[in-house]
Amino acid sequence: MKQSSRITLTNLIRKCSSGDQSAWHELIDLIAPLIFSICHKSRLSRDESFDIYGQVCLELLKSIDSISDPKKIYAFVSTITRRQIYAYYNSLKFNEFIENKDVLDDGSDGISAESFYLRIKNRELLSEALESLPIKESKLLKLLFLDRRGLSYREISKYLNIPESSIGPTRSRALEKLYRKLKGKMKPI
Repeated sequence: MKQSSRITLTNLIRKCSSGDQSAWHELIDLIAPLIFSICHKSRLSRDESFDIYGQVCLELLKSIDSISDPKKIYAFVSTITRRQIYAYYNSLKFNEFIENKDVLDDGSDGISAESFYLRIKNRELLSEALESLPIKESKLLKLLFLDRRGLSYREISKYLNIPESSIGPTRSRALEKLYRKLKGKMKPI
């Protein structure tokens, strides 16, 4: 029984690689519950879950030819889903801080003029600190935290011409440098 399901999954992925639409829909039907389960455990809303679902399906479509072991499709999809969720949460945290809409705001949302000024000042400090980092580190942080496309590590790796495995360590070093540059300069709002 196990053997036949492996063959079916192998054939299904092979058909997907050759562009078979019905095989693609069948594969998506198999992985959708896994994606939504991970999204649910990550406390994403329905709309956020569907956004992640779309990103994961797109990543899978781009990578379907490179799947060498179809038995690992679920692990592959789990990893992509978790990365997309991680990128989403990171962009939320960073974008809450640096969102440009507040800069254009007239202050009528109930914040004081002083708080409004501090927000703008902190954003300026952050922008300056980002620009003062080495080019690759600055670009990496912008792609990871500011780019709304939610690029995968593979896409960032190609864009920056760096190994995918060096993204995490480079991110850590860049954030540490950014922290040192901003320490004591930014004011709480």
